[in-house]
Amino acid sequence: MNSTLRKRAITAVIFVALMVFGIFFHAFSFIALMSIIIGGCIWEFLQITCEKSSIRSTICIASGVILSLMIGLFNYNNNWFNNPIFTYYIFVFTIVALALYEMTTKSTKPFQNISFSVFSIAYYAFFLSSIYFISFENGEHLCWIIFAVIALTWTNDTMAYLVGSKVGRTKMFERMSPKKTWEGTIGGVLFTVVVAFIFYHFTDIYNPLIWLGLALIIGVFGTLGDLVESMLKRSYAVKDTGTLLPGHGGLLDRFDSLTFHLPISVYFIQFSSSF
Repeated sequence: MNSTLRKRAITAVIFVALMVFGIFFHAFSFIALMSIIIGGCIWEFLQITCEKSSIRSTICIASGVILSLMIGLFNYNNNWFNNPIFTYYIFVFTIVALALYEMTTKSTKPFQNISFSVFSIAYYAFFLSSIYFISFENGEHLCWIIFAVIALTWTNDTMAYLVGSKVGRTKMFERMSPKKTWEGTIGGVLFTVVVAFIFYHFTDIYNPLIWLGLALIIGVFGTLGDLVESMLKRSYAVKDTGTLLPGHGGLLDRFDSLTFHLPISVYFIQFSSSF
């Protein structure tokens, strides 16, 4: 094993171990884990899209993390932060703070900075926090549901890459992602469906149709999320979104698919489980 593969393998083992620990140890560890991920995603996005500013980054990260904590704690136990209007006020105050900050700088593109900053909070804090709506039920921490959604996402990403690198010939959106192929995408979806039925067999949480629908949603919308991030990287001519994960890039590189499909997957689970 060469040094690059060794680095990727070590990073993957440590990263997966931390994710599993955060998900299964306790509800609070999971909420803390997601808040850290959200803060990291916001920071990486701003480093790519905005003029460098520690103050702007601090405002956005603090806002995103506070929103994540509030949404997570509200869903875990709605006796805490039981007034969702607080999330609205935090978002409004964040926009005001960003506008006031931009007035004090000599930036030539203040509205672009504000727009990207607000987008980073809306996209990463709210989209990723949607996982909390299926993570808890009557104070119970539903570890396996969380793990299944994340595992299916990574199955789709990994198998789409492996199948595409072996048999991929037909490009999907070459302008945004030159290496992504239809063969790889279909392969990723098929493997995701197989893993979904493995989860059904061993957990018996949902019926087979829900698992099938979830796998298809993750396959389709997860792929779109990956393309959105590819579009971002090509727009700013960057290879990776960060260096936090040696051999793998940044957090955005690992959570792009999950971020995009989560609101849709969560709504599907809630809607289909009600019947």
